[in-house]
Amino acid sequence: MLGLRRKLTLAFGGLLALLLVLGATSIALLNEYSSTLERIFRENYDTVLYAQHMKDSIDVLDGLAERSLWNENTDASQAHDATDSFERNLASEFGNITLPGEAEAADQLGAQWKTYRQNLERQLASEDPVPARREAYRTVLLVQAQAVKATAQHIIDLNLANMVSVDGQVRSQAETSRREMLAIMGLAALFAVALTVLIGRSILDPLRALTASVREIERGNLDLAVAVPSGDEIGELAEAFNNMTARLREFRRSDRARLARTERTTLLALNSFPDAVAVVGPDGRIEMANETAEREFQLAPGVDLARSENKALWNIVGQTLATQQPFRPRGYESAIGIFRETERYFQPQAVPILSEDKTLVGVTLVLSDVTSLRILDMMKSGLLSVVSHELKTPLTSIRMATHLLLEGRVGPLTAQQADLLQAAREDGDRLHGIIDNLLDLGRLQSGRGLLDLEPVPVQSLVEDAVAEFATRYRSRGVQLEVGCAPDSGAALVDTGRVRHVFANLLENALRFTPGGGRVSITSSRSGEFVEFAVADTGSGIAPEDLPRIFDRFYRAAHQAAHSGAGLGLAIVKEIVEAHGGTIFVQSEPARGTTFRFSLRAASSADAAASRGEAAS
Repeated sequence: MLGLRRKLTLAFGGLLALLLVLGATSIALLNEYSSTLERIFRENYDTVLYAQHMKDSIDVLDGLAERSLWNENTDASQAHDATDSFERNLASEFGNITLPGEAEAADQLGAQWKTYRQNLERQLASEDPVPARREAYRTVLLVQAQAVKATAQHIIDLNLANMVSVDGQVRSQAETSRREMLAIMGLAALFAVALTVLIGRSILDPLRALTASVREIERGNLDLAVAVPSGDEIGELAEAFNNMTARLREFRRSDRARLARTERTTLLALNSFPDAVAVVGPDGRIEMANETAEREFQLAPGVDLARSENKALWNIVGQTLATQQPFRPRGYESAIGIFRETERYFQPQAVPILSEDKTLVGVTLVLSDVTSLRILDMMKSGLLSVVSHELKTPLTSIRMATHLLLEGRVGPLTAQQADLLQAAREDGDRLHGIIDNLLDLGRLQSGRGLLDLEPVPVQSLVEDAVAEFATRYRSRGVQLEVGCAPDSGAALVDTGRVRHVFANLLENALRFTPGGGRVSITSSRSGEFVEFAVADTGSGIAPEDLPRIFDRFYRAAHQAAHSGAGLGLAIVKEIVEAHGGTIFVQSEPARGTTFRFSLRAASSADAAASRGEAAS
């Protein structure tokens, strides 16, 4: 039995042979046409050239004869050259006769030339009177010259006519060649069809069967076998394909069993967790979830989270899918409350699942039960508010008493007593500021610190903040710069609270920027927000402190004990977020710090409403 290589060699070798035959035939025909045309045109062209030269020679001799009638001097050498040229071309014509009738015309031309030459010599040598010679020229010599030229022209016309008729000969030969080529092409087409049928039966049909089998495997159907049609390479391929499907069936059975065991083990492990855990696919559908996730959040496998009622969870998962960055909340503000028989809070976290090539394959969603921690946080916040409120009244009395004592209203003090009271007043003032901050933070977090929003030009907002610190900056030798973009417009803000934001950021910048440094405030419009930046060239913030810089009561390790209670930036963050904006920090040690925050831009409707309230 022929192998696949021999079949292909036979098929394409036959086609190659046909192509070679067609090519050789075409080349031979082209060569034949070329040589035929070249020979015909060369012969006819030479004859036309000979005849034309003879006509030119006759014109020269006739001119000499005519000049002799007027007793003009004639050049004997010119007559000799013209005669020699005529006879040389006549001899060439006798040697290039190729057409019927051309020999007779050449003989006639030779006889006419002989007669004309004799009469011409007689005319040139005659001593007859001029009238007699003129009459002889007009009646004899001129007539014979015209007869010679007419015969030469007849030879030219014969050859020109033959050159035109060559087109007919070429057409005849082309038609014959076309019939031969069509016959060869017909045989080649029949041979090609036969080869196609042969290849289709012996090669293409098994390949189609293999292709169909591969598509079935793509759809998951491994329970099939390909028939082995022959013992050639395709037959070997079909046998190898059958062996492969058998191995795949075995792998599928073992993989399914192992996958089922792994899935059961994973689900049991997830069910042992007290937290709600779910695995979300890249399409947003739940692929796996433990009992807590199904019971508390209805996160059953197959649920499309994007279309479910858990919009908060989808926002977290969608953000992780889009950014491929984990979502880890810092506080309990993002905790999701469930109010059924009891009040419970779950803190969501989302971690992307990446493959070895860093491709996102899913998201792990963990909802930790933080009910007790949130209650403790709320109790702590409430306790701080209550304690701060309760401490404020007695602290006010203590500060007033200290002030009266220092003014000497109740009697003179010794120097030591005055120093102690001065230290007590400074500590009381600092404690009073901490209590005010705690109360303000508590009001913001509880929602009781309602904002009195109004549109304020950004330029005036920044200039007012800078004016408050200009003197202190100059005394410290720190340069304070302002750069507000012309399109900053107005911001919708609570003026007092936003001034607190600027005051805190400028105070921190001044505290950590040495003399000769620079602090800048810039603003620019970005869509519906106005972006602000407070940048300094100070000592910067250590990388380990950056994640907690906005936490309450957090102070960096290098800060002095009298630098504050760690509430300033926490209050700043609460104020900015209460305005609907965001704040973040960028810093490098020894190179400076930049705080960036955004506030909502005031629209024309806000400005109109503000003008209406002012008018009323």
